Amino acid sequence: MTRPNPLILLWHRWAGFPRDTSRRRRRNTLRVQEAMKRGGERRAFDGGSLLATSSSWRKAGRIGLAIVTSALLTALLCLHLWPNRVSLNLGDIADKDIIAQRTVRYEDTAATEELRDAAIYGVGRRYDAISDAPRIAVETTKYVFDIAGRWATLPAETVPVDAKTGINSVRLASALSEIHRQGAVSVQKETVAYLFRLSPSERADMKVAAATLTERIMARPITDENSDLLTVRRAVAVDTDLASLFPKAERRKVVADIIAASLIPNRRFDARKTADDQQAASSAVPPQLRRVSAGEPVVRAGERVTSQHKDAFAALGLQNALLDATSIAVIGGLVTGMVVFVTVYLRLFHRKLYSNTHLLLLLAIQSVLAVVGLKIGSLLLGLPFSGVHFGYLGMMCVASAGMAIALLIDASVATLIVALLSIASGMVLNNELRFTLLTLGSSLAGIVAVATLKNRSDYLRATLILCVTNTTLNALVGLLEGERDRELLSGVLWGGISGLFAMALFYTGVAIFERWFGITTHLRLLELSDPATPVLQEFRLKAPGTYAHSLMVGTLAHAAAEGIGADSLLCRVAAYYHDLGKMNRPEFFIENQSGLENVHDRIAPSLSALVLSAHVKDGVEMCRAMGMPPRVIDVVEQHHGTTLMKFFYYKAAGGRLDPAMEAQFRYPGPKPQSKEAAILLLADSVEAASRSLEKPTPARIESFVAEIIEDKRADAQLDECDLTLWELKMVQETFARTLSGALHARIAYPGDRKQKQAEAVPGLPEMADMPTPDVSFAPPPSAFVPLLTPGTFSEAPDPMASHVESDVPDETQILGAERRRRSNPRRER
Repeated sequence: MTRPNPLILLWHRWAGFPRDTSRRRRRNTLRVQEAMKRGGERRAFDGGSLLATSSSWRKAGRIGLAIVTSALLTALLCLHLWPNRVSLNLGDIADKDIIAQRTVRYEDTAATEELRDAAIYGVGRRYDAISDAPRIAVETTKYVFDIAGRWATLPAETVPVDAKTGINSVRLASALSEIHRQGAVSVQKETVAYLFRLSPSERADMKVAAATLTERIMARPITDENSDLLTVRRAVAVDTDLASLFPKAERRKVVADIIAASLIPNRRFDARKTADDQQAASSAVPPQLRRVSAGEPVVRAGERVTSQHKDAFAALGLQNALLDATSIAVIGGLVTGMVVFVTVYLRLFHRKLYSNTHLLLLLAIQSVLAVVGLKIGSLLLGLPFSGVHFGYLGMMCVASAGMAIALLIDASVATLIVALLSIASGMVLNNELRFTLLTLGSSLAGIVAVATLKNRSDYLRATLILCVTNTTLNALVGLLEGERDRELLSGVLWGGISGLFAMALFYTGVAIFERWFGITTHLRLLELSDPATPVLQEFRLKAPGTYAHSLMVGTLAHAAAEGIGADSLLCRVAAYYHDLGKMNRPEFFIENQSGLENVHDRIAPSLSALVLSAHVKDGVEMCRAMGMPPRVIDVVEQHHGTTLMKFFYYKAAGGRLDPAMEAQFRYPGPKPQSKEAAILLLADSVEAASRSLEKPTPARIESFVAEIIEDKRADAQLDECDLTLWELKMVQETFARTLSGALHARIAYPGDRKQKQAEAVPGLPEMADMPTPDVSFAPPPSAFVPLLTPGTFSEAPDPMASHVESDVPDETQILGAERRRRSNPRRER
């Protein structure tokens, strides 16, 4: 027989894990009762204060666990923020590769400034219109003609006349001076002389045409810049309208000179508005952001450091080697908020889990391990040829943690945890929504797949569901992101591989944590239900009758548990091992005696009662030595409750009712504390008593089962479990239906009847009828053998040296005596 690992026992003792809930509850009750006996109310109050102190310690433990979990998760999520100073200046040559430890986006200041300068350069100058400029230009043009005409028509004087032009030089100079004072400073002397020679009518016609042309030219924008005004003045000479109005070249030249001299700027430069436009254009240029991913080299060895490299160093915190306090505070706040949210959720909706410190510790460990996997996956993203593939490592860690929490603790709690961890996966894995969606979808599929595990084929189905979900999600996300065929196929392949690894990690984690935390899982129960296990093989060989009885009890308990929604697998496994204590001395039990002498005929009833009550203790010790799950051990210990061993009680009392002796002939208990333990107690009693039935018709079986269950209920054996009356009725109907199918009538063949009667060994089935151990089906009727109430026996002086058992009287006789005892309390007194 294997013994439990001492390290596991030490861990259980240090962490305070409840190995035996019923025993602990009973011990606490006895402690308070003893305190009341010794010191009355004061002692009882002290006992209550002890319990209050224990509750305070549990509360402090929960608070401490929440703080430690928040700190660990924050530290893991902020590892990439830890600085590593780089002493490289602009223009230096890097002596080694500098790798980014986290994904950041930073501004390329040089590129941004270059684009902003270009935007400023492209902004045009702003000008304001000068509203009276056209009028002034037209009037100036007219003034030239008016002044020239006035000076040309003055009375003759004794002033010398220019022999070449025939014009009075004084008048010409005076007219030119006055014209310049009116603003037409560029009018040439020859132009004024030409006007002097014209007749008044010719000057008037030229004046009108020149004024019209001046007004038309002034409608164009003319800025106050010298180059612009000069350009416009030069353009007057070649103006098409001027050529059409003045066909003669000389006259056209004169008019062009006058108009050019009259033109003035009609647009004034606005420096303030221009500066505002330039500022707006510069601000409109967005910062030129660059992205460096975790694991990507910022600068390679031998490369010259540029301003872009310096910007990346600053964004990564490699320049000043200071912690990014803001990011750490934000991440710490988010993590703390998540932990507080989970705590409040558990307190409101999962009070039993909230009060169980060691399950909270398991929940914290699973969450921390999942984040560790995420961090490892994020670090591997920077390796050559990794692409995004190593991000699936973090995804499978979260999925396996969610499945483990669903199987070990609760599926709804697992759903909440994986939702929060999926957010963390997006934060850790390059802030990509892809991994958030994949992690959440994969984890939820895994939780649904493992939440209803009942048999081994379900594990294959769960693996298939997870792999198909991962591949489908990867395909959908890849199509959404527009990936190429090769990338899409690679993502789908890695999704399926991550599903396989997630299930392998899940199996490994469950196998470890269910042992360390004393949790009963269906995976462990399925292992124990295998008839090929060495313990059951040894049980079948050493005690075949008891083994057949255990198989039938398992069939009854499994069917009844399924009918009321209890843990049917736990009932079946506990039934297989509930009488394991009989294996030490199988020859002392009548179902294994093969017609030998009944030892109980030679010993006192009190010693026989000791035999019966001891086998439970032996079985519990054997189960613990094998490392059985605590829930199985609890059911094994409670499967007799405090039932009265009636046959030996009546035998010792000489057929009378002696209440003083009754306590000596009861099992020590405890009574069933769960539905599964109650079902096993009833199934054990019903199966054992059913062997005494003659002509088992369905009606008789139904009445017989009802009497046994009512007897147990009236004896208060079901008072401490949460089995309802409706569920009890369903259990009764299931037992009756199952027994009716198992105890059906058999056809006796005349030719073989006498031979079988001669060869049959009383109390044992024939070898051909012995059942093959099968956990899924009830044994055939021939496998049912007369069965005693389970017990073990020890000879003096060592009470545990040997085991015996006496035959059990007809159950109907005992039930009849019990009804008479209850109906006649005066006779009992």
